Amino acid sequence: METAAKQKRNRLIALAFASVLLVLTYGPLAQWFIGADRFLYDQFSASKPVESLENALIVSIDPSRMTGEQVVETYGRVLGELQSSRVKRIVLSNPPALAEGEPLPDWVSFLNADIPVYVPTRHRLAEVTNNTGVVSLHPDEDGVLRKSDMWYFIDSKMVPALPLAIAFDNDGGASAPRLSGAEDAIYLSRYAEVPRVKATELIQRGISYMRITDATVFVDAEPAIVGSAGLLPSGQYVTNSEVVATVLAAVEQNAAILSPAWSKAMQWLAPILAAIVAVLFMPDRNRRDIAVMAVVTSAGMMLLEVLMLYVLNIRLDLGRPLLIFIGVSALALWLVGDPRKVTRDAFKRGSDFLAAGRLEPAFAEFRRCHPSESLATVMYKLSLAFEQQAKPERAEAVLDWMKRTHSTIKRESAEKRAGRAPDRLGRYVIEKRLGRGAMGAVYLAKDPRINRPVALKVIPIEKEFEDEELKEARIRFFREAESAGRLTHPNIITVYDAGEDKGQAYIAMEFVPGTPLKKFTDPNRLLAPKRALELAAATAEGLDYAHSQGVIHRDIKPANLMYNPKDGSLKISDFGVARLTDNNRTKTGIVLGTPMYMSPEQLAAEDLTGQSDLFSLGVTLYELLIGEVPFKASNIALLMSKITSEDPPPVSNRRSGIPPSVDALLTKALSKNPENRFSSGAEMAIALRNCARVS
Repeated sequence: METAAKQKRNRLIALAFASVLLVLTYGPLAQWFIGADRFLYDQFSASKPVESLENALIVSIDPSRMTGEQVVETYGRVLGELQSSRVKRIVLSNPPALAEGEPLPDWVSFLNADIPVYVPTRHRLAEVTNNTGVVSLHPDEDGVLRKSDMWYFIDSKMVPALPLAIAFDNDGGASAPRLSGAEDAIYLSRYAEVPRVKATELIQRGISYMRITDATVFVDAEPAIVGSAGLLPSGQYVTNSEVVATVLAAVEQNAAILSPAWSKAMQWLAPILAAIVAVLFMPDRNRRDIAVMAVVTSAGMMLLEVLMLYVLNIRLDLGRPLLIFIGVSALALWLVGDPRKVTRDAFKRGSDFLAAGRLEPAFAEFRRCHPSESLATVMYKLSLAFEQQAKPERAEAVLDWMKRTHSTIKRESAEKRAGRAPDRLGRYVIEKRLGRGAMGAVYLAKDPRINRPVALKVIPIEKEFEDEELKEARIRFFREAESAGRLTHPNIITVYDAGEDKGQAYIAMEFVPGTPLKKFTDPNRLLAPKRALELAAATAEGLDYAHSQGVIHRDIKPANLMYNPKDGSLKISDFGVARLTDNNRTKTGIVLGTPMYMSPEQLAAEDLTGQSDLFSLGVTLYELLIGEVPFKASNIALLMSKITSEDPPPVSNRRSGIPPSVDALLTKALSKNPENRFSSGAEMAIALRNCARVS
């Protein structure tokens, strides 16, 4: 409950934090997040391979040694040379400024010659030609040129950018479907160099030597680097002509990096989705899982952005969702805290509670600890403490929790806690573990003297008891072994020997191959009613014999009845927790057992007789017949109330093949008053066999 409350609190804190981040990403800190996204884009796009404009050339005029008039004159001479050649098209991306009112130079006639000459829309040269387009470079706030718009709204009409206008003329509008939106833009990455030639060299040597047939020729007065107009994400300084050449190459080669409408919608949805995922899955994880999720998800976002950029040429803005996810992850790490400190503090508090006898708070603290050998040992002691307080259901809860959480230690350390024997105990050679109970483990061993397999029940007696308690435990252990060793019956597992070695007490008993009847209490695996009645009769006969020897089992349940389907035999196990009935004692007290199978007098800690075992056998038979115990409750107090005051519903109408006589038998066996039950196991066995005949 405490863990669930903490997870809920952490999730609410993470939700509030993510909400604040979302507000900040689109509010006061928007520029910071935009900067982060730009940084990611720059890193990825700078290494993206690009192709240069095919068959292109830049004729560069050096204005550093010319006057303005000379530059204008040089433009005319270069255009004259180019018009006399067979170039494909000429682009003046940034022609010399011409003052308003002054006459245009004579060479403007070249603009309407056979070879098309493209000029910027806002330049005076646009007055004499229709081959125009917008050239407008708008770097971001950090001075880096990342985007080139493809359309501009001028004088109430949409005007294409110069590269797009050139491409439209060249391919007959094939580029229009991809770049027809008013908000379309191409994202720049790096510049693939276009060859340059000096204007003076072109004029002096003529055009013929250059072999530029069908070439795209740019003419400008902006030498490389010196005349740069912008800085690309790749760190390259580029001129207007180089930018136009880059965009034109991207359009004509269908390699333009675009940002479609859905990707722009993702700029709003992705941060919200990242926040939702982080809030739902982060706060209830441990630090290692949070770190792994943060790294994997962040790497996944960056990989997605790279793949979209490199493979699909799509620009995705994942800076915001990435930073939001990392932010919530960092918060979750802080909320979880240092697991070693949490474990250390919780372990200390739990140990203090256990020493003070406050078992429930101790259990709550120990559940906060990270699984370890030390925790496993102290949790086993806690289960024993619950048993000593007559709370076996809480002891089982402790052991169940250990099974679920101690996956890496469950074999070695759990076996040690349960009293794992060494390779040899006394004269017995250990082969393998068969099972584990509340007080110890059971192993398959071999008696080398006579080469006989035995089941060896082992209890770490010195680890669990100290001083006077240890002395009393030894006496009780061997007394129980002695009482069980007196029993010799076909339906009771035989005890051969008992001893103590290396701080471990052990009982050597008959090894019986078979399956506990617990396996057949599953509603989908129930035995035939006749078989269940016959096995219950065999159990009653074994109990009748044990009672005649003064031994009460005290823990009859399906798990303690071993059934061998091959020969149909049944044997009662675990008489090691039974006690001798002692006429000199007035009260025996409650011993280990399972509450739902206990008789009313056993729950009330009254003197027990053999009728208590017969009540438990009635509960066992009820469960074997319909796969459900007669008394069920959500807590031990309500369970005890039902056992001592309520009658279970009949079973004959719950399953076909069960005669009404079984209802009468169970009513008698489950009577609240021991005097109203069967007088002996033999009497109950006769009644069971009579029911089996008619079923």
